[in-house]
Amino acid sequence: MAKVLIIGLDGATWRVLEPWARAGRLPHLAALMARGSWGTLRSTVPALTLPAWSSLMTGRNPGAHGVFAFRRLAPDRYDSPGLASASDLRTSTLWEVAGRAGQRVGVINVPPSYPIRPVNGFVVSCLLTPPGERFTDPPELARELDGYRIDLQPPRGVVLDDPANREPALAYLDGLRALTRGRAAAVLHLMRTRPTVLLGVVFYAPDRVQHCFWTYVEGGAAPDADVAAGVAAVYAALDEAVGELTAAAGPDATVILVSDHGFGPKPAHAVHVNRWLADAGLLRQRPLWTLRRKMIRKLLPSSWRGRFDTLDRILVQRPRSRAWADTLEPGTAAVWIHVADRYPYGCVNPGAEYEAVRTEIVTGLGALRGPEGEPVFQAVQRREELYHGPYVAEAPDVIAVCTPRFGVVYHSLRRDLGQRALFSPFHEEGFSGAHDAMGIYLLAGPQVQALGRHREYPIESIAPTALHLLGVPIPRSMDAPACTSVLDPDFLRRAPVRFTDEAPDATAPSPGWRSPEDEAVVAARLQALGYLE
Repeated sequence: MAKVLIIGLDGATWRVLEPWARAGRLPHLAALMARGSWGTLRSTVPALTLPAWSSLMTGRNPGAHGVFAFRRLAPDRYDSPGLASASDLRTSTLWEVAGRAGQRVGVINVPPSYPIRPVNGFVVSCLLTPPGERFTDPPELARELDGYRIDLQPPRGVVLDDPANREPALAYLDGLRALTRGRAAAVLHLMRTRPTVLLGVVFYAPDRVQHCFWTYVEGGAAPDADVAAGVAAVYAALDEAVGELTAAAGPDATVILVSDHGFGPKPAHAVHVNRWLADAGLLRQRPLWTLRRKMIRKLLPSSWRGRFDTLDRILVQRPRSRAWADTLEPGTAAVWIHVADRYPYGCVNPGAEYEAVRTEIVTGLGALRGPEGEPVFQAVQRREELYHGPYVAEAPDVIAVCTPRFGVVYHSLRRDLGQRALFSPFHEEGFSGAHDAMGIYLLAGPQVQALGRHREYPIESIAPTALHLLGVPIPRSMDAPACTSVLDPDFLRRAPVRFTDEAPDATAPSPGWRSPEDEAVVAARLQALGYLE
């Protein structure tokens, strides 16, 4: 049985789990809380699935592993080069480090794990897997998982926590419950047939429920009793899965329960960062842009419209613009500086002018206040203040994280510049919940003290903690310390933390997406989940 069992609950937050456990609604979680140590696991910036799970399993920040968002970032072009995947994760994972040390590992649905990177054990890939593509390694493992489903996307554009949509809401919740039960059954099967020393699995249901049904989980009055029961049934299935996997791992295993980020209510206000940049004279908007678009769509043949109906030909005067913003996720804005030696039409000189523009943006956005005088951003930072490592130059020049009442919108150039006002009501994909940085961790097992609620740890601390529990030296290149304050002092005396100078290896190049069609299918799936514009 597994010596270390990592159970990921995507998007799980103590603001939901703690009161539900204390009320007796999650008995297996409550039992782990009683015999373990738990607290807040601070996510990455942005607090988003792909960079956060990447940091959890590498022990490194996005600047050191290269995954910043669901899209690849390119600071030398005006559009994204495509979706990110496991091929963009450019350092060793926990699973690979343990495998090279001779430990057998299993990885199930931990993003990003498509395209599959083989390990000393087995892999079942993640939500990035296109339909019909190989989703296991070794390939024959797929036959043991006949009918296995990786994810379930919500019906797009339907506000599921609106009582008027109770039928699709109930169907989606039934699907999530079945997905959770099916995943638990598959993991239990693999624990019996393919035993490992380290096993990691991620359940996606908490994220899906909290995006769509936050009004049902935050503790207020439920708009519909049947939908409330459906939400509770999904959490009950998750709790049962935690209990079953913990029991199957055995009394000698250490259980690490984690999430990639937390959750809260959706923002009340959208802040239009590109409107702010335009008003500050940093972004140049073309005059009469709505008329230009109407003329192009009316007068040009359809075969030509794609060439001319673009942001740069209709809306933005790129050569005269010094900066623009886009959205990494609804709580995080990326601001790019139009540097002359990076972009084809760059107009900001590197060096002193570049730093002056960045300072103007950092100062201006940091001082921005909302309609009621409240701060709009909790942090506005230069990329090198936030990240470190070989891939910092791929990050946005400035990153702005919103306070909880504010958010940024997808398609932000078009939608921001279409607004005359700096703020508007936040409406994005009909969701009622939104990510925040306050994820969860819980450790329980023979080497763990029963401290109850404990201190905050960064998400990068999980990989070194798991390696230490396995007796594997921790690469010094990992960013954060192991969670030693929760470990038994006698265990630490018997097994002091050891380090190795093993460098982050240059992982074998991966083919990435097999075809543009595969990438497009996955992009549509991520859009339905609210992860992409």
